[in-house]
Amino acid sequence: MGDIHIAEERCKGCGLCIDACPRGLISFAEDLNEKGYTYVEFTGDLEQCTGCTLCATACPDQGIEVWNKRGKQTFENTTGLTERMSHYCPGCTHGIIHRITAECLQELGLLDRTVGVAPVGCSVLAYEYFNVDMFEAAHGRAPAVATGAKRARPECIVFTYQGDGDLCSIGGNEILHAANRGEKITVIFVNNAIYGMTGGQMAPTTLPGQRTSTSPDGRDIEATGHPINMAELLATLSTPAYIARGSSHDPQHVLKTKKMIKKAFEHQASGTCFSFVEVLSTCPTNWGLAPQESGDWVRDHMIPQYPLGVIKQPESVS
Repeated sequence: MGDIHIAEERCKGCGLCIDACPRGLISFAEDLNEKGYTYVEFTGDLEQCTGCTLCATACPDQGIEVWNKRGKQTFENTTGLTERMSHYCPGCTHGIIHRITAECLQELGLLDRTVGVAPVGCSVLAYEYFNVDMFEAAHGRAPAVATGAKRARPECIVFTYQGDGDLCSIGGNEILHAANRGEKITVIFVNNAIYGMTGGQMAPTTLPGQRTSTSPDGRDIEATGHPINMAELLATLSTPAYIARGSSHDPQHVLKTKKMIKKAFEHQASGTCFSFVEVLSTCPTNWGLAPQESGDWVRDHMIPQYPLGVIKQPESVS
């Protein structure tokens, strides 16, 4: 028997925890919370809960804590994030990626010397959520700001948190040269194949045939070219680097992605190399899909275009 606590006031009603629970012990409540969302609640038999933590792993809003059958807390909110509720849409997995990034920094004991860089995009308010010192960068310029911070204070752990429009489009030159110089920074690259904040326009990562507000008939590769696989592009550079791609569409992949992010920060802490982790993410609002359907869309459409795994690592690292 396990035990879970669901913070009703933090729930946005995305239902990702309902899908994640292998025993169907969570369901939507009949009421709304104070923010107007239909929140979730534990409705099953407590004896059936194993304390697996998959529900908490799937929650984008730090709304679930878990205890195992011995009464030991096995999933608690990270101190790497503030208690402020995020502005992200229900079901958006930015919140999950924030959490696992913060968890890695906490577990590695790096929070007190970490500096983050938030650029323009859906993550423009990341400085409100990460419990570390933060810079706000102009659109696409986070790698340049991070370069300055790291060179001025090399003892600091410096990371950027960037979306696909920010990093691949206006910031394409910045990330290319930061990687080529081998700057000892860590880049968390969130790819949801669309411009999220500004209205759902086509991005450099939009899939062939994918409909957006600026490609209502689907992306035409004859007119706009193919999507940019940024991780593979950076991996062609001769400079040593750790480059990996994970996904946030279900708890199992979230846990694998967390390992990649932790490895990226370990490389920076040891001064090994530039590190880059791309994370496939959902955009339920601009995709016009429910949160659960969005996860399926990542699995069925994005992963074939953007294969998961470690793409490059320093030769001396096994």
